[in-house]
Amino acid sequence: MSHQEKSFFLLIFAVFIWGASFLPTQWVLKYINSYELLFYRFLIASLVFFVIARKDILIHYKKTYFYGLITGFCMALAFIFQTIALTHTQSSNVAFLTGLEGIIAPFLCFFISKARLSFKIFFLALLACFGMFLFSDANFNNFGKGEYLAIICAFFFALLVALNDKFLKSNDLNTFIFFQFLGSTIIYLISALSFANLSIIPISNSKVLMLILISALVFTIFCFFAQNYAQKHLHPSKVALILLLEPISAGILGSFFGETFTILQLLGAGLILIALAFS
Repeated sequence: MSHQEKSFFLLIFAVFIWGASFLPTQWVLKYINSYELLFYRFLIASLVFFVIARKDILIHYKKTYFYGLITGFCMALAFIFQTIALTHTQSSNVAFLTGLEGIIAPFLCFFISKARLSFKIFFLALLACFGMFLFSDANFNNFGKGEYLAIICAFFFALLVALNDKFLKSNDLNTFIFFQFLGSTIIYLISALSFANLSIIPISNSKVLMLILISALVFTIFCFFAQNYAQKHLHPSKVALILLLEPISAGILGSFFGETFTILQLLGAGLILIALAFS
C-alpha cells in the first residue's frame, strides 16, 4: 500500500473518530469548563507525545519549533471556539458547521501556499455554502451563538490545514506535531487562567478524567498524527474535503441520543456531502 493510500484511509478513520467525539465532549462540559478541558487534554497529549518521540524532537527542534508553535496557536483558537460552541447548541450542529473547513481550506491554501484552485473546487464550495444555508432552515435568524462560533472554528481549522500544507513537508513530522500540541497548551493555559478558575477538582471525577485521557490519547495524539501524516502525502484540497466526513459520524451518534434534524437541515447536510463525493 502506497503512502497516499495509507494517508487516505488513516485520515478517513481519524475523521470518523473526530465526529464521534462531539457528543462525549458536550457531556463532559457539564462538569468542567471548556478552557480547563482543553488545557488538560493538550497538556497530557504534549507530555505523552514527548515521551513517544523525544529522540526526533531533540534532534529537529531548532528547525521546527517555530512552525509547530504557530500552527499550534491556530489549532488552539479553533478548539476554543468549537468547545464553547458545544455549550450553546447541539453537537451535530457544531459538527456539520465545523465541517465547512473542508470548503474554506482550498481557498486559504491557494492564497497561502499557491496550491491550485480549480473551477470544480470553486463550484463545490458554492454548493456546500448553499447546503449550509439550508442547514440553518433557510433562515440565518435561526443561527444562535453556538452556530456562529462553530463557523469561526471552521475558519481556524481550515487555516490550520493551509499552514500545515505550507510548513509540514519541510519539517520532521513528530517534532512538528509535538510543538503544535505545546503551542496549543500554552494558549489554553493562558485562557484558563484569564477566563476560568483553573483547578484539579474537576478531574477528581473518574468519568471526567477517563474522557480527558481518551481525548488526549485518541482524539488528539492519534487523530492529529493521522491528519499531519496525510498532509505529508496528499494534496491539501483532498485532505480538506475528506474532513467533510466528520459530520456524518457526529450526526449518526447524535441521532441515537435524541438529536434531530429538520427536512431542510437534512437536505443541506446532503448537499455538503455531495460536494465531498464529487471532489
